[in-house]
Amino acid sequence: MKNLFCVVLIALMLCSLVACGGKEDKETDDTQTPNASVSQNQSMEKESVSAPAVSAPVQSADGIDVDLTKLSSTMVYSEVYNMLYTPDDYIGKTVKMNGAFAYYEDPETKEQYFACIIADAMACCSQGLDFIPTDEYTYPDDYPELNAEITVTGTFEIYEKNGIQYCRLANAAIDS
Repeated sequence: MKNLFCVVLIALMLCSLVACGGKEDKETDDTQTPNASVSQNQSMEKESVSAPAVSAPVQSADGIDVDLTKLSSTMVYSEVYNMLYTPDDYIGKTVKMNGAFAYYEDPETKEQYFACIIADAMACCSQGLDFIPTDEYTYPDDYPELNAEITVTGTFEIYEKNGIQYCRLANAAIDS
């Protein structure tokens, strides 16, 4: 019985290794001959990687560059993570997002911070963006209650405070 188990286990391992082969292993590229050397293949790959296609950002009819309200919860969480991880890709873009309203006032400086917090699909992890509302808003009169669901639309920017870079939405409009 142990011998049969070992044979089956080895067969499964071999099948999984065979399944790891990609499309490149089975087919040749139209631009190379079947007898091309490895160094020729690598130089062709480098050429194709070094010249990526650059496309202009696509803006929706309503002027929103990144509309997080139309994405699933997993995709929203992923896109916000991407915004925080590669912020230079989003600078100047108009972002629309919805989440829970959060507020904090620094007790020392009395500076106010507003944020739209997004939970992931499992609601275990949260992340969000600070936003600076337009001048027409006065706290607390023009703001929703804490943790209320809001939609915020603003321009993505990076700012620096105490030597640390932060991301936020500037000139933000709030809809509750």
